[in-house]
Amino acid sequence: MKKSKVLIVLRVFVALAAWFLITECYSIFLEPMLEGKFPEIIRMIMSAVVVPYTVGLGACYLILRGMAIPDKSNDGALSSTAITPGLMFKAFLVQMGLSMPVIMILNIVLNILGIPPHGMSPEDIFGKYFLFYIVILLGFAPVMEEILFRKLFLDRLLVIGETGPIIISAILFGLPHAFSQGIPQMFGTFLIGLVWAYMRVKTGKLWPGIILHIMFNLYGCYFATFMAMRPVTTVLFMFMGIILLPTIAVIILITHMSVRKN
Repeated sequence: MKKSKVLIVLRVFVALAAWFLITECYSIFLEPMLEGKFPEIIRMIMSAVVVPYTVGLGACYLILRGMAIPDKSNDGALSSTAITPGLMFKAFLVQMGLSMPVIMILNIVLNILGIPPHGMSPEDIFGKYFLFYIVILLGFAPVMEEILFRKLFLDRLLVIGETGPIIISAILFGLPHAFSQGIPQMFGTFLIGLVWAYMRVKTGKLWPGIILHIMFNLYGCYFATFMAMRPVTTVLFMFMGIILLPTIAVIILITHMSVRKN
């Protein structure tokens, strides 16, 4: 990779590091100071909404300001593949078929090793802050994370090509999830990040990734928690996640690659 390309990638990594440090420093140092002084829901909004996507996002923009963005009128980067219901459904099946087996198998391994799960629990999702998590998981986070990772970061990486930036942006997306959700989610979000970045590049639009993001959260959080309530549905869910969905995803990918070759 040429020096100029390395500097582009490094600058985007610095922007992510700044965003991460701002959110983590707030959680470690400032958020505890607010305990007892503000209601818990206010502190949750500050931690999940205000700090990451005002101060953090603003810092990212300042670091990346002035970087070149590919001309959308050129062929290749940010092209205009037609967005159809069939394309979206295939993308959904691929993202679930790639991510779910990895997340589920790694969680099983960690459970065997006696390592407790990291991230949101069923009590968080369906507890007294049920509405808060609905808004965050199915509204705010999909929109803001796509703006950050697939707009602010990916667009600036695309000046060096397509395949590399898709992979790099997926790595950028996966890394913070190691701290917020755990190692299994880090690998899972890397894989879905590949799909969402690919959709961004091939369609030239951000909203397909937002829809796919919402669908992933709906399936991975709410549907998965519901299915885990009974042994029978848990086995069915594991069969879907580890065998059925990956098989469908492989078939779709093989078909897609054969069509592109022809």
